This record gives sequence, C-alpha cells and structure tokens, in this order.
Amino acid sequence: MKICILAGEKSGDNYGALLSRNFKKQREDIFIFGTGGEEMEKEGVNLITGMPFGEMGFSGVLKKIFSYITFMKKVIEKIEKEKPDVIIFIDNPGFNLELLKRLKKKYRTFYYIPPKIWAHNYRRVKVLKKYINFVIPVFPFEVDIYERENISCVYFGHPVVDLIKKDGRKLKKEGYIIGVLPGSRKEELIYNLPLMKKIIENLKNEFNFKVWISAVNEEFKGIIKKTFKAGKVEYEIEEDLYFLIENSDVILAVSGTVNLEVAYLKKPMIVFYKTSFLNYLLCRLIVKVKLISPVNLILNEKIVPEYIQNFNIKDVVNDIINLIRKDDIYRKQMEGYEKMIKLLGEGNVSERICRFIIQGDKN
Repeated sequence: MKICILAGEKSGDNYGALLSRNFKKQREDIFIFGTGGEEMEKEGVNLITGMPFGEMGFSGVLKKIFSYITFMKKVIEKIEKEKPDVIIFIDNPGFNLELLKRLKKKYRTFYYIPPKIWAHNYRRVKVLKKYINFVIPVFPFEVDIYERENISCVYFGHPVVDLIKKDGRKLKKEGYIIGVLPGSRKEELIYNLPLMKKIIENLKNEFNFKVWISAVNEEFKGIIKKTFKAGKVEYEIEEDLYFLIENSDVILAVSGTVNLEVAYLKKPMIVFYKTSFLNYLLCRLIVKVKLISPVNLILNEKIVPEYIQNFNIKDVVNDIINLIRKDDIYRKQMEGYEKMIKLLGEGNVSERICRFIIQGDKN
C-alpha cells in the first residue's frame, strides 16, 4: 500500500509523523512518501525535498511564492510517478488546496486538519466539496459545518493528545517560574518575544521568579539571546517542552496548538499574537472569529486572556498576578480546561484515524 502525506508546517509535521508511525504498526506492506519535516523523516517517510516550510502570514508566503510554485510541480511529478492508494492533506491550505485542484480527483483523498473555513474564506468549502473524498476535522464544532455542506467527515478527537508526554520531573524551587513559549516560526519570535520581554521586565517588582524560554532549534536560541541581550532579565533556555510546562507557574504563549498542550497539563496561561502591520490589517479584514487561542475556540468562551497586536502591558501584568494568586481568572481557566480535555477525545486519535483510512481503502 502506498500513502502520500502532505504537511507543510511544524504542527503538520508532528501529526504526519504520528500517522506514519501508526500506519506502519497496522500494516507491514506500506510505503509512505510526501512533504514534511524532521519528525516525519524520523518515522521513515520518504520526503520530497525542497519544501519552503510554512511562513507566517500573507507577506511571508508572498516572499516565497515562486519557490512554492516550483515545489508544487515537483510534488505533482512524484505523485504521478508513485500513484499512491491514498493522499492525506494536513493543514497548510495555501499550498494543499491548490495542489488538490491540480491533481483533478485522480486519487483517493483525505483532508486531515482541514482549512479553518469557519474563521475566514468560507469559499474554500467548494474546493473541498469538489475534490476531497473525506474530511477529518480536529475541532468538534466543525462536524456540523461539513455535515451541513454534505461533505463526508468523521471526528476522532484532537491529535494533540497523542503528542503530550507528561515529564513527571518536579523541581524543588524558590519563587515562581514563568514559562515562555514564543512560537515555532521565526517570525513569531521576532514579533512576539520583545513584547514578552517587556512584560517580564514589568513584573520584576511584583514577585520573585525565574524565566524559562522554549527553543525548538539553534536558530531560535540565537534569536532569544539577541532579544534578551540588552535587558536585565535573567533567563534559561529549556529544550524540553513538557518539562518547562509542568514546572511553570504561569505560561506566556503565542497562539497555536501548544495552547492545547498547556491546557491539557492544566497550567495557567496567557496568549499573545503579534505580526507585521500588513498581516494584521489583512487579518482584520478577512478573519471572522473574535477568539484566537484553540482553547477558547473549542470552548467558545474566553477562559484564556488573549492579547493581540497592540495592548496595555499593565493589563497583562495584572492578569499574571491574578493567575499566580489563583484568583478568579485562574479558577475559570481550570474549570474550562476540564471541559476542554473531555472534548479533545479519549486518546489514540492517530491510531484510530489510520485504521479508518486503511479500512476505507479496502472498500
């Protein structure tokens, strides 16, 4: 059996790797190829090289538009050569939807983590309706949308539950730890980390704390060191994400999938998102939803404070103090986390998705 998995961002790479691992557990006669990153490569996926990995916002994609077009031709050539039994598209709609149209219904297709049509560009549903055999959403409220559009879909839960690995190591510590999760894209660090630094500097007179900052690679470590070089904030770079989360008393995080991981581990959190002025302006014109954190979106309620683009740092400081003291914001978050964990599903999401796809291929 040949399977093509097409991912183009860090989170998609993680979920593609989980699928690859579980496919191989369920069938020995399997060959997987596609697009992705180092996590998929670790699982033995035959990667099509040269993917211009996910850029942040509209301007970021425009900078590499010719690279995307060239790479798309390369992907189509590989697919036409291998003729896979199944193609699985993971998120990355800017690239994947155009690729889907160019493949012209020649293959059996699944869209896993489909475009967020409920947030912006609902017209994309027409492409899914015409070219996709099955949609596998990760938010429970998406099921109603696809059923209403007569698009075959099934919800298994959110695959983030398969990624989470409780560390279990607890520190004996004096004072508090503020964990900083500045994002998995270079642009996210560049725009959000200086803001997080200002917030931390404004907290210095409030209570005794240490700062731990997550870094996914050496380039990100360099950006962190450069950002904090001129300041008076002492910090440590922590590579182990779950060790950082479990030992932090409050977490400052860029909006993204990692918010679900923090919530699953029941740690208080504040979410941020800053981008370029152009990207922000375009988002304001296009995006329909008022909430940005996946935690808040799943619950349809703002239990995690969100600070977007321009805001008063003093308001953030007050929220952090509230969370440290375990006052009303903290209590509301903990109650919300319990509800969210139930909605995320029972676990083994990736395994059940693989079984469903393999069985569907037999029909």
